[in-house]
Amino acid sequence: MEKHGFVLVDGLVERISNYLVEPPGIFRGRGEHPKSGMLKKRILPEDCTLNIGPDNPVPICDLPGHCWGEIVYNNEATWIAQYKDKDKEKSTKYVFLAANSKFKGMNDFKKYEKARRLKEFIGKIREDYLKKLEDNNQENRQLGVATYLVDKLALRVGNEKGEDEADTVGCCSLRVEHIIVEDDSYITLDFLGKDSMRYYNKIKVDEKVHNNLKRFIKGKEKTDNLFDLINVK
Repeated sequence: MEKHGFVLVDGLVERISNYLVEPPGIFRGRGEHPKSGMLKKRILPEDCTLNIGPDNPVPICDLPGHCWGEIVYNNEATWIAQYKDKDKEKSTKYVFLAANSKFKGMNDFKKYEKARRLKEFIGKIREDYLKKLEDNNQENRQLGVATYLVDKLALRVGNEKGEDEADTVGCCSLRVEHIIVEDDSYITLDFLGKDSMRYYNKIKVDEKVHNNLKRFIKGKEKTDNLFDLINVK
């Protein structure tokens, strides 16, 4: 029988999505992850922080000789517990409520409402990035091309990756090796996206975008960033 964890939030019983901490073992990862084959260390109670009500009793730590790392009361957070990933210095993992919880549903509702509002401005956004394609400022040109690709191809924006993470990229972290600028305004994109899933696509783009991409890769090495003047911050 499948087991579930539950918590009491504002008088309502809510299901927990992931109440089991990852056990120690051999790390597999996805794709060509730099830590594939390495041992994952055991997470101990002192590595965990619990987020409970100010007047609630602290849950008993059943592991002899150990105790919880910290007990906090943060009513602005939706996580119930958190722990540091011992294999990644800057990585923190969280225990959240399930997808059908009141709080999760409200967060999704706000996200979808933001998407609905976006349709009122998408015309101006497209008008803006098309103007940037001919801007005298190289940074604005890169911003225009990147926004064009995100809009037309629904690419993830992308962000910087640490050395201990898989080499996955998004639009703004594309490198020269990930793109082939061909004739007749065609380009070919070939890279590992989220969860190391390969993205391969040959498409025809706007002529201005095509010309800008040729300019962006000129004189660069294969490992250089395609959009070296912009970031997602």
